[in-house]
Amino acid sequence: MDSSLAFDPLLAPWIIGALVGLGILFAALTGGARLRSFIPRALAALVVGLALMNPQKVTEEREALPDVALVIVDKTESANIGKRNEAISNAASELTTSLSARDGLEIVTVSIDPSDQGTQITPTLLEGLANLPRDRIAGVFVVTDGQVHDLPDDPEKLIPEGVPFHALIAGDASARDRRMSAINAPRFGLVDETVDFEIRVDDPGFEAEQALIQVRLNGKEQATFNVAIGEKVTIPVKVERRGSNTVELIAQGVDGELTYVNNIFVQDLSGIRDRLRVLLITGEPHSGGRAWRNLLKSDPSVDLVQFSILRPPGKSVGATNPEMSLIQFPTRQLFEDNVDEFDLIIFDQYRRRNILSPYYFQNIGRYVSNGGALLVAAGPPFAEPVSVYRSPLSAVLPVRPKGTLTEGAFSPQLSEKGQRHPITSEFTGKEAERWGQWYRAVDADVLSGDVLMSTEDDSPLLVLDEVGKGRVAMLLSDQAWLWARGVDGGGPYNEMFRRLAHWLMGEPDLEAERLSAKIVNGRMEITRNTLSDAAQTVRVTGPDGKARSAKLTRTAPGVYVADIPAPDDGTYRIQSGKIQAIAAAGALNPTEFSELVPTQEKLAPLVTATNGHSRLIGEDAPNLPNLPNLRDVKAGAKTSGVDWAGVVRHAHYDVTASKREPFAPILLFFALAALMLAWAWRAEGR
Repeated sequence: MDSSLAFDPLLAPWIIGALVGLGILFAALTGGARLRSFIPRALAALVVGLALMNPQKVTEEREALPDVALVIVDKTESANIGKRNEAISNAASELTTSLSARDGLEIVTVSIDPSDQGTQITPTLLEGLANLPRDRIAGVFVVTDGQVHDLPDDPEKLIPEGVPFHALIAGDASARDRRMSAINAPRFGLVDETVDFEIRVDDPGFEAEQALIQVRLNGKEQATFNVAIGEKVTIPVKVERRGSNTVELIAQGVDGELTYVNNIFVQDLSGIRDRLRVLLITGEPHSGGRAWRNLLKSDPSVDLVQFSILRPPGKSVGATNPEMSLIQFPTRQLFEDNVDEFDLIIFDQYRRRNILSPYYFQNIGRYVSNGGALLVAAGPPFAEPVSVYRSPLSAVLPVRPKGTLTEGAFSPQLSEKGQRHPITSEFTGKEAERWGQWYRAVDADVLSGDVLMSTEDDSPLLVLDEVGKGRVAMLLSDQAWLWARGVDGGGPYNEMFRRLAHWLMGEPDLEAERLSAKIVNGRMEITRNTLSDAAQTVRVTGPDGKARSAKLTRTAPGVYVADIPAPDDGTYRIQSGKIQAIAAAGALNPTEFSELVPTQEKLAPLVTATNGHSRLIGEDAPNLPNLPNLRDVKAGAKTSGVDWAGVVRHAHYDVTASKREPFAPILLFFALAALMLAWAWRAEGR
């Protein structure tokens, strides 16, 4: 039981105060200068005032309320490096045991869970404190590696006033960690142009050394650079293709590093073309000539340069070609000076004549081998002695004409590879069965490449091939325009041949051999598209550098998939033959791994602002250093020292029972007042 004094005034306190004041004033006026008469009169007024305040003796039965300590345990990825996880677990267990041994103290333990934004201590701290009684918080203890990424500029506002924040930092602060960070990483770039990545390689304590940087683009090594540790450097990367380009900048690891995960910077760089330049040469007037022009002009990203040869061959008009031309045909400028500036060259119904010399055809062949694109839309001239096949261009053409034509109605068919290739695979099924008929095809032998379309008797109609770094397509009929006009129901002219043109110009989404992967909820889905029927396997390299093989299952013609676990955050590299794909679990270049050396600096503002304690506790679990001494302190007192951390004891309680009784009989107060007045009367009589 606990006793205390309370008051239950019989009058309003201000009235009692006024009466006491008047009594003291009256005592002063009547006592005059005689101090011995004034004192007893004033005491009498005070005693009467005390009687009117009605003092009470309060006896209470109290139940002490426990204080609460919040313990935060770091369970993020960086806390699992080396032996940190064991050290943090041991330290948290020892701390909890020590706190639990103290009377009147409860412990609430929460954890910092992994996040794509790094170690997020703020939401964990706020949520933990929100569930605690604000006036009974004994302190906050965090066991972590110190690498947090979300403290505000004014961290003291996170914790109630008077509550200390104590930080126990696990890990070896002298460990080595070479890491790469991007100062400027562009996300877009023009195809065939160079973009600059600004990076810095940090390796604290080894600033005098240099690091070897390997540049990889779409899985292929492009260049290597030696850079100075700690200095900003510019790394040029040439955009290889339209669409997604995966750039990897890899700093060579060194022995003894904590991890190699943060030695790598990965960026998805979108390649865009300023404009696509297409050269269309129509060799002679024919019904389908305008269809090609309309198709190419309908694409706003295409700059079309077209030349049409309007004079029928062999017709004598008594004038030279330059004299008959609306504009002079710029053969030298096109096929010698500027041929490499075009993304695609199309020969439509072209036959050899005096306009282009063998040297120019040779230039076109070289252009293709060096990465250019060529489409030959062949008609009857391709089967004649004036065929472009009978020129140096034959070195890059995938077919050889037989010198004959097949005439008569037939329905174009998709070959087995055509049903798989992304150019034509969208048109399989019943749609292909409704295609309109064509009436002429050039007979040819296939020398190389893939046949996507054929006649009903398996003669080739559309053949694709890759020559050197470039691409070639052969359309062995001059009847495709019938689809554009809707003859006999038409066909997918615009979409199919637009896709063909973009494949020729290197559109990644139209590649026949593709590999893609995505990670959702710890599972990686791998998709392999191929024209082959062979069984497919891939090699998967995880963020930890360990590689494993995965067998893919055929789900459709040319489509193979696999679903494998991907439990760790970071970058996974998937390889199938010469093609690669990259998938990220969590974020690319995760913030969590940007810095890994244990540090007290990041939590220091919060520790200092709350008068808390901070110390390194190492990571070697068997030799775990002692935790700080825990010391009970009163609210408002000092809460930390060099080797101790304070636990604030608030001494709050609940009253379970209460009893009140008068401090003394009220007549006793009036008797005392009368006695004081008698004393005054006697003093005046002297």
